[in-house]
Amino acid sequence: MKKEFFMLSEDEIENLVERISNNLKKNYESQNRIQQDELLSIDEAAKLIKLAKATLYGLVHKKAIPFSKKGKRLYFQKTELLDWIKSDKKDTKQSMNYKVDEYLSKNRLT
Repeated sequence: MKKEFFMLSEDEIENLVERISNNLKKNYESQNRIQQDELLSIDEAAKLIKLAKATLYGLVHKKAIPFSKKGKRLYFQKTELLDWIKSDKKDTKQSMNYKVDEYLSKNRLT
């Protein structure tokens, strides 16, 4: 087996590292997107968001949670469930105080 050596400048090495990093990042993001966009059954959805199946059925009945129905089967998209959970995120007392201070500093009463 013949060994070959290549001489690369610092710029060429940085360019190569950047290209490899970008390729790895693209592959990771596409795999992550595929995993997050998967459809879940009622059992999988209940396990993911840590709710009882009965509670999940109640939310579906009230149309309070994103779901799809094909025939008699319910399906949940993983990304939609995670976004649904994040949508009701409450601010901490500290972040609320910061927002109040920021608002008051911008809108001073004179």
